[in-house]
Amino acid sequence: MLTLLSNLKSYLAQQRFARLVRRNTMLTPDRLLSLASLAQRLEDERIPGDVVECGVYRGGSAALLARTVTHSRIPRTLWLFDVFSGMPPATAADGPEAPSWVGNLKSSAPRVARLLRRTGADLSRVRIVPGLFQQTLPAARIPQIALLNLDADWYESVKLCLETFYDSVVPGGFISLDDYGAWPGCRLAVDEFFRARSLSFPLHPVDTAHWFQKL
Repeated sequence: MLTLLSNLKSYLAQQRFARLVRRNTMLTPDRLLSLASLAQRLEDERIPGDVVECGVYRGGSAALLARTVTHSRIPRTLWLFDVFSGMPPATAADGPEAPSWVGNLKSSAPRVARLLRRTGADLSRVRIVPGLFQQTLPAARIPQIALLNLDADWYESVKLCLETFYDSVVPGGFISLDDYGAWPGCRLAVDEFFRARSLSFPLHPVDTAHWFQKL
C-alpha cells in the first residue's frame, strides 16, 4: 500500500509539473522534449558547466531546465536572461511579420521565480537577469556552459548571444536554437556565425527548433 501511494504521489507530481510547464511556454511538446533530452544528456555524459537560457518569457522551458540543474550531480547554475517587457525592436532582417510582435509576450522576473518555486527548483542555483541583452550580456561572466538555449527570435539578439556565449560552451556541450526554423533573422544570424567561425556541426531539426553539439 505504501508503495502504491508513493507511486501515485509521484505520478500526480509529474502531471502537475507538466501542466505548469505547458501553461507557461510557447514551445511545442516536441521542442520541450528535445530540450529535456539535451538536459538529461548533460548528466548522462557528465558534461560540466552551467545552463544558460536567453529568452525566458513565462519560464516554462526554464522550469524544465531548472529541474535538471536542481538535481544535478555536478555543481551548476541556471542563468536566465530576458528583457521581460515584451519583444524588443526588430530589424529588416527579421522579416515583414516581425514588427507586429514587438512589445508582445510580456512577463516578469518575479513571475518566473514563482513558477520555478512551484515546480521545485532550487532557487539558490538560479540567476534571473532582467534587461536588454545589449545591457546584461556584456557583464555576464560564465566560464563554462554545458547547454545554451537561445529563444531570442531576432537577428541582433541571436547574433549577440552567440558572440557572447559560444566560446564558453564546453566541448561536448549543446546549443539549441529555438527560432532557427521560425524567424529569418535567427537563421541568418546563425548561418553568418557558422561561416565566420568556419563551423560545420550538423544542425538537428526538431519542429522549428534546431540544435547542435559543439565538438
